Amino acid sequence: MLSENEDFVSKKPEILAPAGDLEALKVAVYNGADAVYFGLPKFNARSKATNISLENLSEAVDFCHLYNVKVYLTVNTLIADEELEDVLDMVRQAYTKRVDAFIIQDLGLAKILKEQIPDIELHASTQMGIHNLEGAIIAESLGFKRVVLSREVTLNDIDLIKAWTNLEIEYFVQGALCVAFSGNCYFSALKYNQSGNRGACLQPCRLKYRSNFNNAEGYLLSTRDLCLIDRLKQLSDLGVDSFKIEGRMRRPSYVAQAVQSYRNVIDCDYNDEVCAYEKSNLKRVFNRGDYNEGIYLDRIQEENIINAEFQNHRGVSIGQVESVRPFKNIYAITIQSKTAINNGDGLKFVGPDGQEVSVGVGGVEKIGINTYQIYSKYAPNVDDTVYKTVDSVRENILISTIKKLPIKAHFVAKEDEPCRLTLIYKDITATSESMFVCDKALNQALTYDKLLKNIDRFDDTNFELEGLTCELGQVFIPTSRINELRRMCVEKLRLAIIEHNQKPIHKLVINSVKKLSVKEDNTNNFMIVEDIRDIESVPIDCCLVYAPNNYEFNNINNFLIKANELGHEFVYLNLPNVANSYDIQKLKSLLTEIGNQNIGVVANNIYGLCFAKLGYKTIVGYQMNVTNMYTAKVLVDLGAEAFTKSIEKDLSKSMTAGHNYVGRPTIMTFCHCPYKTVYNYDSCKECEYSEGLKYKAEDNKTYNIRRIRCTSCYFELVYNQSIGDKTQPYVLDLREE
Repeated sequence: MLSENEDFVSKKPEILAPAGDLEALKVAVYNGADAVYFGLPKFNARSKATNISLENLSEAVDFCHLYNVKVYLTVNTLIADEELEDVLDMVRQAYTKRVDAFIIQDLGLAKILKEQIPDIELHASTQMGIHNLEGAIIAESLGFKRVVLSREVTLNDIDLIKAWTNLEIEYFVQGALCVAFSGNCYFSALKYNQSGNRGACLQPCRLKYRSNFNNAEGYLLSTRDLCLIDRLKQLSDLGVDSFKIEGRMRRPSYVAQAVQSYRNVIDCDYNDEVCAYEKSNLKRVFNRGDYNEGIYLDRIQEENIINAEFQNHRGVSIGQVESVRPFKNIYAITIQSKTAINNGDGLKFVGPDGQEVSVGVGGVEKIGINTYQIYSKYAPNVDDTVYKTVDSVRENILISTIKKLPIKAHFVAKEDEPCRLTLIYKDITATSESMFVCDKALNQALTYDKLLKNIDRFDDTNFELEGLTCELGQVFIPTSRINELRRMCVEKLRLAIIEHNQKPIHKLVINSVKKLSVKEDNTNNFMIVEDIRDIESVPIDCCLVYAPNNYEFNNINNFLIKANELGHEFVYLNLPNVANSYDIQKLKSLLTEIGNQNIGVVANNIYGLCFAKLGYKTIVGYQMNVTNMYTAKVLVDLGAEAFTKSIEKDLSKSMTAGHNYVGRPTIMTFCHCPYKTVYNYDSCKECEYSEGLKYKAEDNKTYNIRRIRCTSCYFELVYNQSIGDKTQPYVLDLREE
């Protein structure tokens, strides 16, 4: 536990920037990032980004370390058994190329990495779903140095995690926001066979849906982007170590602006005027209307999470369409705008009915005061609102920003001696000595001004000269030899700085991954029921799991009484996969109050394993995403007596043990209230909750929405098509062969 007197405020939080490719990485560094994160082509949650390759990984890492910027590699997908050797080989190579830390989702992979590379720095991915103290404590016990908290975490839980662990905390402050709880969205996987847990999500959440309540229609699952600029001081005071920007799929100009804006706000000590100015700058590069400004942190204004009107970049309103007329095979469009329109800009025309037309500006004329004419094959309507989605002038400025390292130089040249050039950056020096001795000048000796002209040639390097001193005799040195000496010394200094900013690497323990054998108990299968009336349909030889929609004592106790009457001597309580500190306190109190030795739990999130430590029999549910036997072994070692395999069959199909889930799974868990979205009210006092809410997609498939009530309300989007055709025995023991 950290000292109560620890001063969190004195240290500025890290700005962690996304890098979808090498260009984005460089603009992130130039604009003030303290660290960058990116993936390689395989095993990262943004497989559709360009990504960095193993071939240019050293270039990327060296560039970052030259500027003392840390590098975090995302290995944040689920791993199948047969893939473990490949991913281990990839991580080993990245480690030897001096990657600073690895962001991991898979618990089995994390365990093997700590065994083979003991000093490796591991960060628990947000895909792991850590959002409370109990989950963080388990992550710390597994060797993670940092947790990337779920976006759904509350301020109170951040405070508890910082106070009672030694973990670093990383938290998303800017960018796209998934509507589903971190790591537990199976929508794309089940609908399109493109898994979000494998970086291939096709984003069905960004499509239109219609509710059966109140005839609500629109992008009912599409969230506003996150922007926590106004909350940074509060998060910093709580001890958040790293402010993370989402955006590996976005343009380098977006990355540049986001990093620049957050850098400016932090360096200006969170000044309110600076916050407002930078928020407006961020809207210019990407926005889906108003931002989500921290709704999950304190669970207020949940109605503002969803923007049902549109789901893509809206841009900034700049004017209106004045006229549209045919011109040859296209249209001439006249726009009234006080904002200049330039070639290369992107515009969007939006009508009163919400219909959108997007165009790129390939030719523009200023035909009057605040009046511009562009040409397009698409025709908007007169009086449509015009939004600028791409500001080409500003974006060119953003991506052309260059940051140079200031250095000093000292040059020594004396007759009949080799000349020496020393370059100095902070306390790092590099010296190069010539292979020749200096000749005495017969005519014009080398002067300070001539030397400065030859030394101050750093345009094609990462350095800029801020001062030159010299000791010159009456010598003559050809310009070509001074240039050669300068180039040698620049490279020496570059390598010295990189080495200074890198962590040492240690010998790897390279062992082949041992296969696991399984000891099975062939007695019981289990069945999940949500309603007390369904108990009678459960065979007496099945383990009974109760998944209540309300975690109240009477509700659960009545279920236990009914189950016992029907001969079920033991019942498992299905735990919600989202639970803040108050929820967990209530769950613990409920189980204590029940006082029944014949009750266990099903853990659907890592926090649930704390109940195993309290002595409750624990089964791991499918939302823990078990896709390999090594993850299963970690969970069994943490106290689980059995586990359910991932419902993503392509990943878990080769597993030799574990339950197969049978039924209609939860494909999304929401921490906002869909009823507020549907009814457009902003207070729980107005709650219109009743069972039966459904969302229908444009392909006419319908999804049920189920409410889960603990101390807070959570909601589940249920897949109406049943999956699975059998169950397998409990697994009681996993052992290495």
